Amino acid sequence: MGLLQAAYRTYETQAARAGVPFAGEKEPLTPLSHMMANAHIEITLNMDGHFQSAVPVPKEDCKTIIPVTVESANRTSKNTKAHPLCDQLRYLAPFGGEKFAAYLEQLNRWTDSPFSQPKLRAIRQYIAAGSIVRDLAAAGVITLDENGNPGNGKIEGIPFDKCLVRWRVVPAPEGESTACWRDKALFSSFSAFYAHEREGEEQDLCMITGAADVVCDMHPKGVLAYSNGAKLISSNDSNGFTYRGRFTQSKEAVSVGYDASQKAHSALRWLTVNHGAIFGGRTFLCWNPEGASVPSFAVFGFSKQEKQEKKDFVSYRDALKKTIGGYRQALRPEADVVVAALDAATTGRLSVTYYNQLMASDFLARIERWYETCCWDSRRFGVQAPPLKRIVDCAFGTERTQFFETDGHVLREQIQRLLPCILDERPVPKDIVRALVNRAGTPLAYQGANRETLLEVTCALVRKDRHDDKKEEWKLALDTSSTNRSYLFGRLLAVAEQVERATYDREEKRDPNAIRMQAVFAQRPLYAWRIIEEKLNPYYARLKPGLRAYFKNLVGEILDKLPEPDDPTLPQRLEDVYLLGYYQQRTALTRKKENTVTEEKNDEYSEQQD
Repeated sequence: MGLLQAAYRTYETQAARAGVPFAGEKEPLTPLSHMMANAHIEITLNMDGHFQSAVPVPKEDCKTIIPVTVESANRTSKNTKAHPLCDQLRYLAPFGGEKFAAYLEQLNRWTDSPFSQPKLRAIRQYIAAGSIVRDLAAAGVITLDENGNPGNGKIEGIPFDKCLVRWRVVPAPEGESTACWRDKALFSSFSAFYAHEREGEEQDLCMITGAADVVCDMHPKGVLAYSNGAKLISSNDSNGFTYRGRFTQSKEAVSVGYDASQKAHSALRWLTVNHGAIFGGRTFLCWNPEGASVPSFAVFGFSKQEKQEKKDFVSYRDALKKTIGGYRQALRPEADVVVAALDAATTGRLSVTYYNQLMASDFLARIERWYETCCWDSRRFGVQAPPLKRIVDCAFGTERTQFFETDGHVLREQIQRLLPCILDERPVPKDIVRALVNRAGTPLAYQGANRETLLEVTCALVRKDRHDDKKEEWKLALDTSSTNRSYLFGRLLAVAEQVERATYDREEKRDPNAIRMQAVFAQRPLYAWRIIEEKLNPYYARLKPGLRAYFKNLVGEILDKLPEPDDPTLPQRLEDVYLLGYYQQRTALTRKKENTVTEEKNDEYSEQQD
């Protein structure tokens, strides 16, 4: 099943929602032969077609469902195809000339058909009277020029003559809405009318449904609200190489039925607006075609890191299993979960940059696996998995005062590279891990909060990379039994840092020598450690005897676990796990409980000396 088939299936299961706004949704699903547009003027009529009032439409309420034909939905500045009901002011008033005639002719056909509605007759009567411009001016919605036509003013940045007008007819029949853009009876009326109008057109095999349908040569745009003109399917380049050279007609390349095209594009628009996550101009989607609840991108790594109760790994894993278990109850194991990414390469072309379809059982198991293997015990947040955006920002972003910021083109490409690491269980790209390790190894280049964020993300990705690449399992707490050379050197670096910081006043902001030499330490650990150790002597002298003894004993314990001095591996460049040893040893030394124990030892030692 491809993207359009999945979208068509989604529309079929959610058809009852078409045209009905639901709480929490930014836009409703549009009915067949309708599209979403931004209205700027709202006119109220009575059932006799007499003007009642007019108001500008506020920006927050401008989304309006309007009926459209294939030609009007794809009109350009070169044609005058009118929308059947709601359209720009220049189509509704006599000053529009040819545009006005096209609108009135379209409205007449619908109103005189067997599918007519009372509201249509009221609107036609009003339009035929030709007083719309004067009424809008009298209501203070627009101003007129010396010729009695709309002036040069604007509503929400749109010139008066290009403002889209929507209709409200009062009183509404029982069970119907006065707002034409919310009237399900009116939606059904136009859908049936337009289907009747297209009955005689050529049919062919629809490659979405596999059934015969009226072939659609022009497909809807507006799948992405922020790139309204971009299309997924287009064949208007008859002089180029879209299909020429292989086919003589576009339908020979692909034939898509009108109904299937309308439903698939409507479903995609609904999904992107209400459930899409946008990064760097690329929209990412995750959904179940039957409408069951699935983990959103916020659940599997796209959300911002929020403040919450700190969790240890056991609590974190229990909460994860509980969350995933909830989705397992809502989703049948064999149900489909679709993940896709859409990007408008140009203002007219929309591309599918990523597509994956999984069984729900596999989908949820892979999310759970990612969260279990790509997490870290942060001193600030407890055990958490870093969001994908944060991973990319830390690896490739530019430091700002309080955060990292990545160029949009880089952000969207790198996030898409990370998606298969979750959904297909692929290893994290090595260049991303290297970029993080290199940056975390030069802490002086970054400010305090950013430095800490970078280190936490790096540790999570190093742990994940080791798990996938070398099948190593690294704990989330300090491992005092580890004899890994790089891990031990990382622990030494943390102890050296804390020895110096223990002598600082509260106002002291200077970085310790261990941090200043970290970049050299990672490349030449034995050489750098000798220098750092020598520089620690004056700081040891300033410590209380008990604390000095504690730190020296800890250094001795770590050194005893290192290889023999003549071991050729001892002076070699450190592997990335040194950052795990550094972070975990530093965390262990700065925990309140550890500090309390240390202070008690220090006091006890001092009393013995006295």
